[in-house]
Amino acid sequence: MEEQFAGDSSVDLETVFDDTPWQVGQEWANALTHGLAAIGTIAVAIPLLAATQTTGMMLACGAYMASVFGTFTCSTLSHLVRPSPLLIRLRSWDQAVIYTMIAGTYTPLIYRFADDSVRPWLLGAVWIAAGYGFLGKVALKHRVNSISTVTYLALGWLPAIPLIGRVPGNVVMWMFIGGILYTVGVGFLINDRKVRYMHVMWHLFVIMAALAHYWTIYQHVVVL
Repeated sequence: MEEQFAGDSSVDLETVFDDTPWQVGQEWANALTHGLAAIGTIAVAIPLLAATQTTGMMLACGAYMASVFGTFTCSTLSHLVRPSPLLIRLRSWDQAVIYTMIAGTYTPLIYRFADDSVRPWLLGAVWIAAGYGFLGKVALKHRVNSISTVTYLALGWLPAIPLIGRVPGNVVMWMFIGGILYTVGVGFLINDRKVRYMHVMWHLFVIMAALAHYWTIYQHVVVL
């Protein structure tokens, strides 16, 4: 279940979140899926960072793994906290860190495959866009129930354009698979207030997409 309004003191949180058995079960399922994913991120970060051969790639992969861990952790916490102003804040962070996860995932790819003259500009553009989206959700008190699916998808697909022709086919295939999984998952996300456990499905698609991207970054970007 997603949140209602951030920064709106007129909202009665108890009318937004109920204690029906299915709702409690759904929130626990939401927390469990991404809680396990957060723990798993720590485990898979170790071999990835150990496989890097340059300081630059280590930093790129460090940013990538930190962004993934942050996303799963914020998501988990946002589904564990009871209705309160803290919950509204956590839900805004839950949505905000998605931007950093997208930018973090692109960072090793851009570092490895972008032309030297383009690399700093592309990295800067991706992270500035992610930062703008992050601030829009957190610092500027963006309405949290306005899920920015268009901006998520745009940030997820547009940075791939400058990399066309420079990325090996197997990398393109796995990144495309991950992108499709994220995109399909959005369909569950935007319907999670209409059908029970749709948000859990969104979480599972996020995990599958993250695994696809991790696999290609580890196998075909870091380990050459």
